Amino acid sequence: MIFVLIYILLAGLLIKSFYTHYISERRKYFSFDDRRFTDDDYLKVQDLNIEKLERIFLFLMLFLFLLALGVHLFVDPVLSIWLIALFVSSMLTLSLIVDIRLYTISYDRSHLVMSVIWGAIIAAIFIFLYMRGTSDVDMTFETDRAVMMPADISYEYAEIDAVELVSSLPEIPFNHNVLGTIGQRHGSFTEGEDFYSLNVEDQSADILLIEIEGVQIYLNDADEAVTNEWYENLKERTE
Repeated sequence: MIFVLIYILLAGLLIKSFYTHYISERRKYFSFDDRRFTDDDYLKVQDLNIEKLERIFLFLMLFLFLLALGVHLFVDPVLSIWLIALFVSSMLTLSLIVDIRLYTISYDRSHLVMSVIWGAIIAAIFIFLYMRGTSDVDMTFETDRAVMMPADISYEYAEIDAVELVSSLPEIPFNHNVLGTIGQRHGSFTEGEDFYSLNVEDQSADILLIEIEGVQIYLNDADEAVTNEWYENLKERTE
């Protein structure tokens, strides 16, 4: 349900912003509360061309929302997360620019503080997505079990039902807990009664599939030779 709620929330923000910008009689701007300004200051605010700036960002946000939803539904529900992040960062970028412009007429340092905060949040969003969406996958073999990194999960050889090399990942559903880049996939999702775990460094290379009752584990190394070595080791220890 997480992505259903995310898209509902983003759609609600868009509708509210369009309503404030084009329809509302109480407020003219959606990026800040213009009701707190005096009449004299309000005339100065109008000279900042914030209304035109908001209009540009409104249609940019609408485009990013529709693009993210389309990519999520028809192309790749993992890469669409980066488009959702672009949507959110565009809203924050607008707030950052507006706060800087408002500081030029009010000289209120709180606007500068908020600008720094918005910038930090934007950077944090993309750093988080990159760090969680990329990882160095590894596997070590102990006497009675295999340990998979970075999740640090171990499975006894006796538990493993099947081991094989596959050329592609299963289709990721609309709601999932997977992050990644163009090549990598890290996370998990549930489909029916089965649980899928993904730790893949390169989608274009062969992927090791380990099947345990109710669980399917997909992983590989960026070096295909390493993945093949894992496969041979597991095959030998589980036969």
